[in-house]
Amino acid sequence: MKLVSILILYFAFFLGAVYPSETKIKLIPKQKTAKVLKSVAYATIRSTVMATYSRFEEKETNHNTCSDGFPSMPGDFPCNLLDFSGTSDQVNVQSEISDGEFAEGRDPEDMNPSGKIRIKVSKDKSRNLNGNVILLGEGENQLSLFYFPKGQISHYLYQNMIVIFVWNQNEPTAQLSHLYFVKVGSDFFPEEVKEFAF
Repeated sequence: MKLVSILILYFAFFLGAVYPSETKIKLIPKQKTAKVLKSVAYATIRSTVMATYSRFEEKETNHNTCSDGFPSMPGDFPCNLLDFSGTSDQVNVQSEISDGEFAEGRDPEDMNPSGKIRIKVSKDKSRNLNGNVILLGEGENQLSLFYFPKGQISHYLYQNMIVIFVWNQNEPTAQLSHLYFVKVGSDFFPEEVKEFAF
């Protein structure tokens, strides 16, 4: 029995060492989800994803993956889209490859292996949020991204998951403090909420 306990402890430590950001995701108990969702104005978020947006302009941008400080993001969310205006602290989302490494024969494409992507930017502002709306991808793999008026992302929808971004506005530049992963059912009612703290 003691050996089993040691093996379980070792395995838990190993998982924490290999996937440290994943171990920081916590399931919010059902009795606390209403309070959490109220704190992030979930009714407004739900209204934005339920609305229809039809007038879009296509643009091209980079696809920069998120840093190791982020958990695995549903739909392969590109972290360069955290801030549409480009003015916020993006929580170390830049690549850790220095410019000097490129002088050693590294291909600049290594820094951004996904290359360029096409996005659709709505000509209409989001319902009840009054920020930009961006679509990335097609069909069931599409991400619908919703922004605050100042340019920081509020949330995005991917399949049956809404990812909510909580920004600390008390800093000179806005910084991310929490992520909420809300699994939704029909009509975008929440079924499960998980939290990640930076």
